[in-house]
Amino acid sequence: MTSATLTGTLVGLHLHPIKSCHRVEVDRAVIGAHGLEGDRVWQVIGAEGTPLTQRQHAVLAAVQPEALQGGLRVSAPGKGFVDVAPPSVEQSVVAAKTLFGVAVEARDAGAEVAAWFTDLLGEPARLVGVLPQNWRPLPGDFDVWKQPMSFADACPVLVAGTASLEWLQQRATEPFGMERFRPNLIVDTDHAWAEDTWRAFRVGGAELVQHLPWPRCAVPQIDQDPQGLDPIRGSEPAKVLRQHRWCAAAPTVPEKFRRIVEGNGLFGVGCTIGPVGHSLAVGDAIVVDSLQTPVLPMPA
Repeated sequence: MTSATLTGTLVGLHLHPIKSCHRVEVDRAVIGAHGLEGDRVWQVIGAEGTPLTQRQHAVLAAVQPEALQGGLRVSAPGKGFVDVAPPSVEQSVVAAKTLFGVAVEARDAGAEVAAWFTDLLGEPARLVGVLPQNWRPLPGDFDVWKQPMSFADACPVLVAGTASLEWLQQRATEPFGMERFRPNLIVDTDHAWAEDTWRAFRVGGAELVQHLPWPRCAVPQIDQDPQGLDPIRGSEPAKVLRQHRWCAAAPTVPEKFRRIVEGNGLFGVGCTIGPVGHSLAVGDAIVVDSLQTPVLPMPA
């Protein structure tokens, strides 16, 4: 592509203040050093700083964070709420681990919220947050982003398209929504899987570069809007991804990530985002500056 092309519209912005807990839908977001400000800056940890997520505890989908003067109010059905102060240098230092085992210098949110999560999960748990100066890149060859990371699994922001979602929904055996995939940016385009072909693109004041198609784990099978503390686990979208979006080989993906992408269903794209301090908002136009060959072929 030799010139910029208007491609679609940003129709949703989701933050997940606590990794693996409920989303917060916003109209505008500011770009931070690690992605979107307020996204995955907190994490629930267990013994030895290991992350606790919906992979082990589906009930985390029922935990609703709410912004509160720089901190959080954390609640869940039938469990009341607890208020948490923002991370600060006065709080105890904890070595919290990320998905790749990177130890991040985090700040302990205190005994009250620790007791709340321990009761909810049925095992010792603590809530920790990170100060901006303590974000770290992924280790070695895994750092394809060259951007500091939050507690997100492995990319600064995740982008997903509504046309791609509808394409899957039409072929699935059970209903599911976009929230199952826990993206940051939801884009509306005319064609399914168009986002897979974008290399560099702009959304409002944001500049993004796609680095990886996103492999999906079992979390999207969990209801992200449960009515109580026992989220339903379905068989979709795992079945439809296996049938139509399964990646057997990904030779163009960086070698370190190839073993994660191959042997999984793909949905959404992992991107870097900048410049720091700029913002984007629902309704912004999407302008694609360059294209790339997608890992999976486009459907006929």
